[in-house]
Amino acid sequence: MQRQARPHPHLDKLKALGGAILLALSDDLRKPQYRGHPNRLKGHCYVASEALYHLAGGQASGLKPMNVRHEDDQHWFLADEDGRIYDLTADQFSTPVPYNLARGRGFLTRQPSLRAQIVIQRVTK
Repeated sequence: MQRQARPHPHLDKLKALGGAILLALSDDLRKPQYRGHPNRLKGHCYVASEALYHLAGGQASGLKPMNVRHEDDQHWFLADEDGRIYDLTADQFSTPVPYNLARGRGFLTRQPSLRAQIVIQRVTK
């Protein structure tokens, strides 16, 4: 018998936070090489994942930062203990993200980066 993944205990909260984060993203938060890109999600994967991670409770949330190379760029997203993917910016790609090739990584800073702090402030207003 195959074990079924149980729903994340805060799935509704994560969905609501994800939607609010997407609304809080703006071109000025992107690194210079992505600014002005017609796809509004391009270049936001790190900051969106970082903001969701911290808003969900950080390490206590059970979410893990993940990274994979895709379409000639680094891509960041989160996964939970059961392997469910939380990728707020997947729609920036024209092909499916190869999540199975991703590796767990830590964010560059323990505390939210300046860009993530801005997103978090926008979401919690």
